[in-house]
Amino acid sequence: MSGGARLCVATICFDGFGDEDFAPTFELAPRLGVEDLEINAWYGRNLTPSGIEGLLRRCRAGNLRPASLQVSPFAPGPAAADLTREVCRWLWLLEVARRLDVGVIKATGSARDTCGGLPALIELLRVVAPVAAERGITVVLENHVGNVIEHPEDYHAVFTAVGRQGLGVCLDTGHFVASGHDPAAVAADLGDLVVHVDLKDCTGPGTGHFVRFGEGVVDFDAVLARTLTPGWSGWVVVELPLLDRARVISDLRAGVHIAARHLPLQAQLAT
Repeated sequence: MSGGARLCVATICFDGFGDEDFAPTFELAPRLGVEDLEINAWYGRNLTPSGIEGLLRRCRAGNLRPASLQVSPFAPGPAAADLTREVCRWLWLLEVARRLDVGVIKATGSARDTCGGLPALIELLRVVAPVAAERGITVVLENHVGNVIEHPEDYHAVFTAVGRQGLGVCLDTGHFVASGHDPAAVAADLGDLVVHVDLKDCTGPGTGHFVRFGEGVVDFDAVLARTLTPGWSGWVVVELPLLDRARVISDLRAGVHIAARHLPLQAQLAT
């Protein structure tokens, strides 16, 4: 991507969590007016060579562009063989990103205290992050409630152990609220480690009840004002999990309008 803050929308907003072969995305996304997509590639057929070619072909047909790739959570495991398998998976994911011409791969961690916990994730990133950096790709770590990457201290532990080469933070506003944090305060704490922002509203701490923009407690203006400082470069992702496909365009436009208050003319034109 070019420098500066850019807007995209996640395919999960149109498809939900099921394997829809992206049919709702390619039917509905052109109506939103945001050309860049975060591809939620969670199913095996999405990641085969033919699946990648199909995605590119359908993006071109709909005047859409892959912007970012979200993949299944990190799962390094406690054993050496687990780490080896996960390294091999990530080497292919880096190739998928190259074929899609995206510079960002996003993933959450596993549930806390599973798959070897934070130490195993750190060992994996020590292997994968330098390769990503060599290829010009940033692996962004997304916080989730109940996850091995959930709290600011988890991020500090990772970046202290691994460094920042090839790595960045994806700040998910809704999940930080669900974990009991003020996402604007987290943005200030993590500073320029934040290179990717997921806009999601939430009703409050707990397991995560995500709602339409404006129906929760997230102060999006405060988060974006702290994050999108002069010179900041990254994606701002509208990521409302599908609630009602009949209302999806109006639901997502509310998120686009929030982002557009802080993004340049490129985003405002999309509204």
